Amino acid sequence: MSTTNTTRVLNIKHTPARVVGWISIAFSLFGSAGAWSAGAYGPSLLLLLFGALGGYLILGSGSMQINSDSITYHLPLRSYQIKWNEVRYIEMDRGGGNMVFVGENKRLAVLGPALWSGKDKVDLQKFLMEQLERYDIDVRITAKAMIRLSKNTKLTT
Repeated sequence: MSTTNTTRVLNIKHTPARVVGWISIAFSLFGSAGAWSAGAYGPSLLLLLFGALGGYLILGSGSMQINSDSITYHLPLRSYQIKWNEVRYIEMDRGGGNMVFVGENKRLAVLGPALWSGKDKVDLQKFLMEQLERYDIDVRITAKAMIRLSKNTKLTT
């Protein structure tokens, strides 16, 4: 592994997820206002629920920074981190939309490669493969990756 990879921080954003979240909020607010003004209160509330799911998508997507020591996942309200030497295996769903770095009594759940964007995307994929070899980390394809939450990896500041 080259020395530039040991100090370089690769940054990934999750722009597609944020765009879908903002579109769902805008659509639901517009539709809900129209339904409410027409007297359709039930559909209006249902559309607001759809908008809340869009907000959840925005709050659940952020940016990821990876270097030779750790993976850090920054969300709007909190940040998580796991060290590479703590990762035992990686769980990923079949579509690549969710990825979970699993360690001893630790999990870091992030959005997967299918939702990555940014100038470092290709470099990060290569670097990830290098780290998998370096630390002998297995990748397991499982639907469980879609419902896993981060555990014991929250950064305190």
